[in-house]
Amino acid sequence: MDLFENCRWGSANNEEMKNNGYIAISSVLIVGVVVLAISVTVIVNGINEVQSAFSGSQREKALALVNGCVRDGLIRLNRTNSVPATIILPEGSCTATINSRVGNRWDITFSGTFSGYTKNMKVNVTRTGSVTINSWQEI
Repeated sequence: MDLFENCRWGSANNEEMKNNGYIAISSVLIVGVVVLAISVTVIVNGINEVQSAFSGSQREKALALVNGCVRDGLIRLNRTNSVPATIILPEGSCTATINSRVGNRWDITFSGTFSGYTKNMKVNVTRTGSVTINSWQEI
């Protein structure tokens, strides 16, 4: 009995090997595409998170700027009984709009922009001997 008698040496064996090769290549390509798609999704999500964090940071800086302008405007109101239309701080500048003034009650809107992000604060105060804040809200 020949040792190689049960082995298949014909074209059928070569066809099976070719099919196995195509299956292997196809599997590698499919897995590669899936891994690439997952990688791109993770990268895009990471970029979105960084952009979101940066936007939040800029909004917080705009809010800090307008809060500083409100404080400065109220100090000036206390000292001089007036609020300038433009308030300049080291961080930037704001505008102050006097919505109404009835007797000792003032209603003022402050607006400040930092890196394209604008924040507005509406303040209602009473000025007698000093300034009393009745309301201070972001609008």
